[in-house]
Order: sequence, then C-alpha cells, then structure tokens
Amino acid sequence: MRKDYEKLFTYLDSPEPSADLFEKVISRLGKERKLIILKRRLAIFSLGFAGSAMAFIPALKMVRASFAESEFMYFFSLLFSDAKIVATYWQNFTLSLLERLPVVNIIIFFTVIFFFLGSLKLLAKEIKNISVFTHQLTHA
Repeated sequence: MRKDYEKLFTYLDSPEPSADLFEKVISRLGKERKLIILKRRLAIFSLGFAGSAMAFIPALKMVRASFAESEFMYFFSLLFSDAKIVATYWQNFTLSLLERLPVVNIIIFFTVIFFFLGSLKLLAKEIKNISVFTHQLTHA
C-alpha cells in the first residue's frame, strides 16, 4: 500500500504561488519595518515628554524660590501701590526691576516648557502617524 500512496502524490501537481507574491511579501516587510521605526520614534518622544514633564515641577519651584529670594515681587508691587512715584522715577525703577529679575532661572524654566510642548507636539504627531499607518495596513 505504501507504494500506492507514493504514486498518488507523484501525479498531483504542486500549487504554484501567484506571480506577484514576492512583491506582496517584500511590500509587507517594508511596511512592517516602517511600523517598527514609527514605534521606536513613539518611544523616544514618550521618554522626552515624560522627562520634560518630570523636570517641569522642579523648574517651577526653582523659579518661585528665586523670585522670592530676589524680592522682585516687592519692587513689582510698587507699580500698583505707588504709581506716581514709579512714573516719576521710571528709569531707576526699570533698572531696579531688571537687576532683581532671576534671568537664568527663567531661561531654564522656559527651556523646560519649550521641550515639554515640543515633545508633546511630536508625540501627538507620531501617534497620529501610527494610527493612520496601521489603519492603512489593516485595510490594504
């Protein structure tokens, strides 16, 4: 009986793959590679977003402490309490405000905000790209 089975399978034609199978496989592999790259970028932007979000609170505390330490708000409140004196001596008042302004800490704070908003923008863009790409992959 074994010989009969062997003869049976020798007469059967093996199925031929479609002519464009190779192109379909290569195209799908390219799409999968692009999806992997998009996911890596998403991970990088997520880390950037998380890092800048964690740096926001210490930067805010540092700016608040430096404003309190420099007594900038006392000089600034003179605008509202003694406006006539400020108007009379506005040049000296402006210089006093600028001397008391904690510029370095403000720059650090706005840099953290810049990175936070930038990474949020890139993160949202990457999430959109991935959702559009996966939608195209599943419906193609």
